[in-house]
This record gives sequence, C-alpha cells and structure tokens, in this order.
Amino acid sequence: MATLTPSRSLPTTKYLDQLEAYVRDRHPRSLAGIVEARLNDPARFEEIAETFMEWAVAVRGEAAIGEMVDSFVRFTTSVNMSQVRYERAGHYENKTFEDCLQSLYTEKDEMDDYLWGVYLTNFLWAHHTEIILFFTERYLKRLDDVQTLIEIAPGHGGWGAYALKHLPQTRLVGYDIAPSSIEIATQIMNAAGFANRARYELKDALNLEVVEANSADAVICNFLIEHLERPEKLMAVINHLLKPGQKAFLTGALTAAQIDHIYEFRYESELVKLAEDNGLRVLETFSGGPRRTLPNAKFLPRSMALIMQKRQNDIY
Repeated sequence: MATLTPSRSLPTTKYLDQLEAYVRDRHPRSLAGIVEARLNDPARFEEIAETFMEWAVAVRGEAAIGEMVDSFVRFTTSVNMSQVRYERAGHYENKTFEDCLQSLYTEKDEMDDYLWGVYLTNFLWAHHTEIILFFTERYLKRLDDVQTLIEIAPGHGGWGAYALKHLPQTRLVGYDIAPSSIEIATQIMNAAGFANRARYELKDALNLEVVEANSADAVICNFLIEHLERPEKLMAVINHLLKPGQKAFLTGALTAAQIDHIYEFRYESELVKLAEDNGLRVLETFSGGPRRTLPNAKFLPRSMALIMQKRQNDIY
C-alpha cells in the first residue's frame, strides 16, 4: 500500500496527517490519488492542504475530519459513476439548471455534503492542486492594488479565503444562488480570520447586471461555467463587473461529467472563444486532468483555468 512521507515535521501537517490516516484506514482505494497530489510539489501541497484543513476544522471541529473525507469519497465516487454513464451515452445527464436547482442546490443536507466533498478536491485531486498553484503564482501575484475582489459562485468559500490570504489589502464580495454556499463560505471566511474583509449575498450569478458596472478590481469564478445552460452570459457578467484593464480568473470543466454539469465543453478553445467574444483578452491558460482514467475512454476529464483581462476602449 502506498504511504505518504511528510516533508516537514508532524505539527506542521497535523490535520493532513489525520486525514491521511483516516483515508488509509477507511478508504484505502482513495489513497493513490492523494499520493499523486502530494508528489506534485510536496512542500506547497502541504501548505495548501494544511491551510484548507485548519479552516475546515475551525468550522466543524477536529472530530469532523473523517466526515469530510467521507463527503469527499462520496463526491468522487459520484463523479466517477457520472463519467461512466457519460462514456456510454456520449452526453451529460442533465440539460437544465432548474433540474440541478431542485435536486441539489436547494436541498441543505445534500448541498452541505456536496460542498465539503468539493472543498477537499481543491488539494486531494492532483490536477486541482496544480490549478491552485497556477492561481497563486500566475494570477494572485500579478494583481496590483486590488481593493475590491468579486467572487462569483463562491461555493464553499475556500478560493476566496485563499485569495484574501495573499491579498491583505483586499475586500471580497461574493454572490451565490445556494443558501448552503453562503453559510459555509461565511464560516470558512470567519475561520480564516477575514470576516471583516468579506461579505456574501444570495444572488443569481447571471443576474449581476444589478451590481455597479466597472466596480471590481479583480473577479474570480471557479467551476461554475459548466453548470450553466448559457455560459456566454457568465463571461458577459465578468466583463460587466471588471474595471477596464483589470484581470479575472475562471476555471471550468471539459468532458468531465458530474450530476450538475450541464454545458459540455470539449475543447479548450471553446472557453477562450467565449472570453474573447465577450470583451475579455485571455492572457494565460492551464489545462490538466487526472493521471488515471477509465479504460478505453473516449473523453478525458479536464479542468481548465484562464487568466483574462478586460479590454480597454475596445482595443483588440
């Protein structure tokens, strides 16, 4: 059986080590993926994982580490089964946002379990660890004098809290359609110590034209676009919110089935074109997928990140 060897002392990775022990004991089949994630960049992985776990434990307590791992395993299993059905059918299962809204987003117990499972994928899925590193090194470190950061669909709130950790002068406003997301994101932000720099509102991400135009110094939106029937509207909203010349960070899933994925992106160029068609210049991209896929798979599930800039004076 694979084992993880911490590159730093035990106290530094206290919660990560507890998580690993629980996985080894209760979910040994999931251990290989964690090994992959950690081997990307052991020191950085441990810093990211321990940070996210410290916040989660502050919200739920140390005894809940196992419960969160169980949520992660349920979520990952659901994703894998959706991918199997996708391979057989050749298309995603759900076609409308309303289907997902009624079956998941407004059901508190299911949504809470879903969000905590997704929360752990940020570092337990190797290609998501790579995206957080890209987010940190290529996006956050390039931002200059960011006073207002708008997060569209914060979900569990981890991305926004991680951004504020690196942007000490920034204030965040987040908008989400799910009450569970608002609740958990607020809890994570409080646990991170940034409650005085963040607030969340219950709003539909596609109806943010009511928010003042050109009001954001930066915008982040992670893994929402594939959940939409009309993804071009999201790009238009980002353009509406951003000040000219300022930058946004967006992630999306391609040929990656999930119970609430609606829009099937097959090519990275589709996301680039959506951005360009809505007044956003694509500065950098990253696309990565899992090391292990289904045998004889036709589709490679990927996660793509884009760093975009709002064009100034319609100059191409």
